[in-house]
Amino acid sequence: MAMAARQRGLEVTVADGGTPPLDKPCGEGLLPDGLLALQRIGVSLPPLETHRFRGIRFVNAGTAVDATLPSGFGLGVRRTDLHRIMVEHAERSGVRFLWGSVVTGLHPDGALVSGKLVPARWTVGADGNNSRVRRWSGLGADRRHVRRFGFSPALLR
Repeated sequence: MAMAARQRGLEVTVADGGTPPLDKPCGEGLLPDGLLALQRIGVSLPPLETHRFRGIRFVNAGTAVDATLPSGFGLGVRRTDLHRIMVEHAERSGVRFLWGSVVTGLHPDGALVSGKLVPARWTVGADGNNSRVRRWSGLGADRRHVRRFGFSPALLR
């Protein structure tokens, strides 16, 4: 989202409480639509850092569902590699990063980042299912709680 906003001429600052490389057990498979979205913002993934796949499988408590992708292929890529590639591209496009900086609140003139005002006309909360930004904005009060789990073979070793 940050890179797409930069392509449209907006100044973009991303505040993240973490520091790179960010890793989590999801986001290691990009489906055709995701690959198309990356292409549209000018991100290309080095072939030696990816693995093609033509289908997907979900397994839960002895039940399995699988499907072949209807068109094209997906790419498997380590989450840390994808994150590095996307951050490098974003920095080249002019996105500013505030690593290790927690968004602590919203303000009519922007966002409070580690207690300090970062002026902004728009604030986007890309902070997941338990979004503090959504809660601070009064949005999503009727959301049902759903437990989700993600596994990565690399993290299970």
